[in-house]
Amino acid sequence: MNQTPEERVAAARARMAELREKFIDRTQGEVRTMRESFAALGAGDSAELGTIVHLAHRMTGTGATLGLEVLSDRAQEIEKLGEAHAPGSLPDAASLSRLGAAIDALAAELERTRRGA
Repeated sequence: MNQTPEERVAAARARMAELREKFIDRTQGEVRTMRESFAALGAGDSAELGTIVHLAHRMTGTGATLGLEVLSDRAQEIEKLGEAHAPGSLPDAASLSRLGAAIDALAAELERTRRGA
């Protein structure tokens, strides 16, 4: 059966809404992982910075693709903060503080997005 242009647009919008919802659900779990990695990073496990950067990178791209620009921007900020350090190095206290604040801002934006989803 052939769909009208309006039906195709409605189906595409419904699919995008479904993808956004799945992304938000997945991202909630990833923010928890990011917070755990941040705690481990603060305790001296430098490898956890790579986990944080990886998760932020995924959120940046997928968020932008799904039209969640502010959430994507928050994730990109985390990614940039993490990438500012050499692999295997520990951020100093000021950098850790900025990274923690950026993760908090991402979590707050995710919550705003979830409520509006």
